[in-house]
Amino acid sequence: MAGLNAKAAPKGNGGNRVEQAPMEAGGYPIRVAQVIDLGMQEQRPWQGQEKPPAHEIMLTYEFTDEFMKDENGEDVEDKPRWLSENFPLRHIDQDKAKSTQRYKALDPKMDHDGDFGSLLGAPATAMVITKPVKSGPNAGKERNYVDSLVPMRARDAARVEELQNEGKIFTLEDPDLEIFHSLPEWLQDKIKGNLEYNGSPLQALLEGGEAPDPEPEVPEAEGEDDENNDDETPW
Repeated sequence: MAGLNAKAAPKGNGGNRVEQAPMEAGGYPIRVAQVIDLGMQEQRPWQGQEKPPAHEIMLTYEFTDEFMKDENGEDVEDKPRWLSENFPLRHIDQDKAKSTQRYKALDPKMDHDGDFGSLLGAPATAMVITKPVKSGPNAGKERNYVDSLVPMRARDAARVEELQNEGKIFTLEDPDLEIFHSLPEWLQDKIKGNLEYNGSPLQALLEGGEAPDPEPEVPEAEGEDDENNDDETPW
């Protein structure tokens, strides 16, 4: 029966996917399309030294004038290009931290007081570079990466196209299961793999229980030293 023949089955979501060439290196107008809380994640060693776990977030940028290509190399204008990056969330006072640099590019006047969750749709100029993947199944292939974000002038930001895709914010303090299940499986697995997943509101919701009320934040003592302050380490 053809309906049960494995050779006749679709090859998955990527079966007809057109391989996309990397974008040319340079500056591109973007808006923030996703802000995803990844929780406490293990960190890769740096120069042979182990690094402590860190709370990470993922930002996804929607390019407003770059689009996916079809099989004929033509723009698919309802499918703008996206590019994501993960990084540790550091205190806004750590000027050299990637999270601080990204935040201040997206909110240069600090209108949202350091809250990444308020930056959905925020515009900026993404400086994109191209370099080969170092490891894994795609090792050696050229890929795009965000090297930096640059704030936009108000008059330029006013002319940038709005988001074409629905923006998403996911936080582990108050998880939304509809948003969680809309994320790709590999990203769901990364979030569930965070070091504080056990006993978390997300675990309770996924296992059919009720999410516990979040504990009140305990203010950090003024002037307390941060033993893990490694803001001079490039991310």
